Amino acid sequence: MSSPIIRTFLGFQLPLVLRSSFAEWQRRAGQAGRAVEPDMLHLTLCVVGETLQRDLFLKSRVVAALGTSLPPAAPIRFGRVHGRAMGAELVTRGRSTEIRGFFDAIAKMLAGYGIAPLHRRSGLRPHITLGYDRSTFDAFDVIHHWTPDALLLIESRPRVDARGREHIVLHRWPLLPPAQSAFAFMTEDGSPPPPTLRAA
Repeated sequence: MSSPIIRTFLGFQLPLVLRSSFAEWQRRAGQAGRAVEPDMLHLTLCVVGETLQRDLFLKSRVVAALGTSLPPAAPIRFGRVHGRAMGAELVTRGRSTEIRGFFDAIAKMLAGYGIAPLHRRSGLRPHITLGYDRSTFDAFDVIHHWTPDALLLIESRPRVDARGREHIVLHRWPLLPPAQSAFAFMTEDGSPPPPTLRAA
């Protein structure tokens, strides 16, 4: 049974170009029964509200807190799919310093408006939940980079028919590419490299 709580969070929604890869990882992880739907795959940065009724003022407070000058996007380095007691998830590899720095900057902006990220006492743990089936598979590695192009304010709420949940995008902030992507790298023959593509 789906929780009646309305949860509002900041995060990154998985782009269409990556969904086929995630579908394969869900299959390998044995999540066919309760796999997260493609349009609901996301990485949560932080939860900013949990209520039983819609908070009609939360969106305006968060929008005011973050304004229009957000930090550049941070690359997210996926590393391993493994099972937990309640299902499978994809976790990042390495120190994840860029995404943690992005989170710290956002948290500071929210704090200026009296908004404290929920469930973050131990800090940020970047991951994407793939499904909720009992996990009995052997963990496997995934080497993949993803740089989101937007930060989203998302409301997660029970569906009207009470069958699961739905995500409603309340606001979208476009993000600039990471600063290092602007460096003037050259190829061996001295010509500029082709434009860098990012999955977003």
